Amino acid sequence: MSSECPPFDFSGKYYHFHAGVGCVRQTSFFEGRPVLNQGLGYSVILGFGAFFAIFTSFLVWLEKRYVGAHHTSEWFNTAGRNVKTGLIASVIVSQWTWAATILQSSNVAWQYGISGPFWYASGATVQVLLFGIMAIEIKRKAPCAHTVCEIVKARWGKAAHIVFLAFCLLTNIIVTAMLVLGGSAVVNALTGVNIYAASFLIPLGVIVYTLAGGLKATFLASYIHSVIVHVTLLIFVYLVYTASDKLGSPRIVHSRLREIASKLRSCHEPISHNGQSCGPVDGNYKGAYLTMLSSGGLVFGIINIVGNFGTVFVDNGYWVSAIAARPSSTHKGYLLGGLVWFAVPFSLATSLGLGALALDLPLTEDEASHGLVPPATAIALMGKGGSILLLTMLFMAVTSAGSSELIAVSSLCTYDIYRTYINPDATGRKILSVSRAVVLGFGCFMGLFAVILNKVGVSLGWMYLAMGVLVGSAVLPIAFMLLWRKANAIGAILGTIVGCIFGIVTWLSVASVEYGRVNLDTTGRNAPMLAGNIVSILTGGAIHAVCSLRWPQNYNWDTTRQITMVEKEKSDLPAEEFKEEKLTKARSWIVKWGVGFTIVIVMLWPLFTLPAGEFSVGYFTFWAVIAIAWGTIGSAVIIALPLFESWETIENVCIGMFTNDRLMEKVEEINFKLRSIMLAIPEAERAYLLEKEKAKKNEATSSEQ
Repeated sequence: MSSECPPFDFSGKYYHFHAGVGCVRQTSFFEGRPVLNQGLGYSVILGFGAFFAIFTSFLVWLEKRYVGAHHTSEWFNTAGRNVKTGLIASVIVSQWTWAATILQSSNVAWQYGISGPFWYASGATVQVLLFGIMAIEIKRKAPCAHTVCEIVKARWGKAAHIVFLAFCLLTNIIVTAMLVLGGSAVVNALTGVNIYAASFLIPLGVIVYTLAGGLKATFLASYIHSVIVHVTLLIFVYLVYTASDKLGSPRIVHSRLREIASKLRSCHEPISHNGQSCGPVDGNYKGAYLTMLSSGGLVFGIINIVGNFGTVFVDNGYWVSAIAARPSSTHKGYLLGGLVWFAVPFSLATSLGLGALALDLPLTEDEASHGLVPPATAIALMGKGGSILLLTMLFMAVTSAGSSELIAVSSLCTYDIYRTYINPDATGRKILSVSRAVVLGFGCFMGLFAVILNKVGVSLGWMYLAMGVLVGSAVLPIAFMLLWRKANAIGAILGTIVGCIFGIVTWLSVASVEYGRVNLDTTGRNAPMLAGNIVSILTGGAIHAVCSLRWPQNYNWDTTRQITMVEKEKSDLPAEEFKEEKLTKARSWIVKWGVGFTIVIVMLWPLFTLPAGEFSVGYFTFWAVIAIAWGTIGSAVIIALPLFESWETIENVCIGMFTNDRLMEKVEEINFKLRSIMLAIPEAERAYLLEKEKAKKNEATSSEQ
């Protein structure tokens, strides 16, 4: 095999024979040349941005015009607290599908083989499943809150509020940086669009529709983005394992992966270059890509699990989504969202990540760390069409998650800075103006910060692994806030600050001891990241636990229940939704299923694969079928369920659009008069509700007969 040129017939286009030198492999896949022209790149960024800005704003207007939504500050920041299960699940999937989900998951597949996609998916799913517990606790203990930091202030006071506000904003900045870094790097590699221009242009459309429609616009856009992401996901998965003439079946992928990692393969210069995939994998069982027995994959999995707790529990975006959900939908939405999201990195990276290896693409370590594994595979399989499809998918992920981060930061700045410290008596109109100003300001900051990071040379992979070190210390104190009555303020403050400092010191110290120097390269390696992540999260939790046991607060959540809304809005939800028995039952349900699925995907599943060692053809085929089935079922559910649940609203909008406008104005006028009468005469409203309930019972009785 070592004397042949090319070593494999299926990758012959990436090798050439050079007289006097021998077989020479292409030095990189992209070779610094874009696949698409700049015009197409700008068209995708500006065209899709403009389309979603206009279309999403139009949907928000339709809801206001024909469904009667009131565009207040409460509606802008909480979407009316009435969002159903399907849309919440779709939002969670969209919110958690970053550029890193699409790009970094395939990078770890390229590095470690099949263990990479699994540990990426399982290591970042458990946080969403377990956050469902926090989501239902918000409904029980802080039903009128707007942000996580409002709850912190109500329980622990001003000092703790300032500390956690800083950590929440830091989390949003890190997540935003990763979104724009990944997006701009791929747009630049595929189209040649200036990386700094891409950093500013990508957030542009997001700013417009978020300004127009707030959280509800974000939710609507998230659903549309989720649909496009999942349809694209299915195209790539089925292409790799069923339809492609270059791969097309699990058997071929399995055979190629064994050949690529063969010990007989020659990997010296120039037949392979430093940083390219070639031969056995260090740290994997028998050097194989087809095994879960991978030390590198396991270490990455631990870093992933620890680090992602920070970016879920300390990201105000997830708290805002929980606040926006109706009580009966909260726990189900988070569980469903987590399970569907699992398919995005698992199915996608099992196809595109392993596909890059099976095609023997000459990707370099630098290209992979910048997230270029999926576009390389897409181009190899589909040509320019694949790169356009991948670019579209990535743009959906970046803009959707970016919109969520805009609202998260807007809520923090509006309610936790402006309303708390600057203007406590602010009216709803003033709050709405400040919210929109923050959306605009932070949107511009997103681009500027990404430019700075690109200048410094920070990659997507480095940011992804470092986030747990920086914000992980706040995870357990934030969880204790709603789950443990003894948790006190001093422990929360000390644990969060000291844990962060210890985590950073450990991270840099291990890099210095292990590699003799501290720079972006050494601090981004597995050993320093693992040590820093674990020390950060455990130190924060341990300090808070010790202080709370020594000086327990014995809190009863009275002050969190007293958090008020700026504008009192009449809820369409029945009183039964807020009953303590129902919420307690929902909490038991999410604890059972959330913890149960966590144990399955983090412990039982990997343990059951260990006896297999290096996967046989049959075992790998079964593995690929799971990836295909999970992706297919998850996509079907996340596309269909929101439509099914909102069908009545969709019908109302359609009827309204095709009904005489003058008639609709008359109906609105009558409704306005009736509302005024009911507000003036409480007995009239009670009589109306009783009659409505009686009519529902009669209708149910007649249908049973």
